[in-house]
Amino acid sequence: MTKTLGGLMDDFGEFHAWLVQVQTSLWVLHAVSRSEVLGHLGDDPMPMAVLAEKAGMKTDMLRRVMNFLASQEVIEIGDDDCVRHTARSRAFQDRHEIVRWLNVNFPPGLKLQDAMKTGVASFESHYGEPLFDYLSERPAIAGEFGKLMSSITSAIEAFIFSHHAFRPFTRAVDIGGGHGRLMTRLLTEYPSVTGVIFDLPGTAAQAEKTLAASPLKDRIEIVGGDFFKAAPKGGDLYLMKQILHDWGDEECVTILKNIRAGIADKGRLAVIDFLLPEKPAPHPGYALDINMLCLLTGGRERRLSEFEELFSAAGFSLDRVTENPHGQSVIEAVPA
Repeated sequence: MTKTLGGLMDDFGEFHAWLVQVQTSLWVLHAVSRSEVLGHLGDDPMPMAVLAEKAGMKTDMLRRVMNFLASQEVIEIGDDDCVRHTARSRAFQDRHEIVRWLNVNFPPGLKLQDAMKTGVASFESHYGEPLFDYLSERPAIAGEFGKLMSSITSAIEAFIFSHHAFRPFTRAVDIGGGHGRLMTRLLTEYPSVTGVIFDLPGTAAQAEKTLAASPLKDRIEIVGGDFFKAAPKGGDLYLMKQILHDWGDEECVTILKNIRAGIADKGRLAVIDFLLPEKPAPHPGYALDINMLCLLTGGRERRLSEFEELFSAAGFSLDRVTENPHGQSVIEAVPA
């Protein structure tokens, strides 16, 4: 978006057109993702009628949706009425988890006003249970969520490893490390170190399967546990990618204290999260902050001064920041 919401409102015709565009794009991408219609396309162009038959759809209805995608430069439609993949549509096929996740998180978003009145995440009021409980009872959805987190990690990685050089370390611990995407990239960049992936037992089991064939598996230990009770000991670099933003201040201090109890004397803590400006200004972190308001009671994005308060309460002190104006920053702290 090249204009802020306020900038769009300067011309309500433009504002309405933007709303229709966003709404329609979400509908179309969701339908294309859930139906997997683009999965029937191969390397060669395919006649619209053939694609419709393979997807079990009405040709005219499919053509209207494909026309929208072609108008948005996602796919190509030739004069012969054949549909062709583009690099963009192939990339969407590889990373469509974020759109599939809309099936779960969009309805609670329409109840944001409830969270504003009660202080309870609208996800929890809509589904009757907190997000992580919901996921633990639905392995298939949890798997999609895990893929989404891995996809987000891949986008963050490019910034981290091109802009942030980690100080010398020998053993890294990724708290809430999921399926190991960040850890495998870290060990690839730093070939002399070892790592620990720490997450809930169910997620740790999934990580075991995901990394079973990895050439790095002998350098990685996978540990299941609860970071509210304890964290693995002995690491000299602890990573937390988009973990603290899931929780309120009290829970964050508990997690940080458990890391403080296990971190090596000269170890470092690297928190990877959005950094909100100290005063409101255009920044992508504010959109994610509203997402957290909908998804998790207590979850939020924070300013640097707020991170400093959390660190201080848990026995850490801020050391350095590699700020990313377009995404997650790297905020490093050391034992105080």
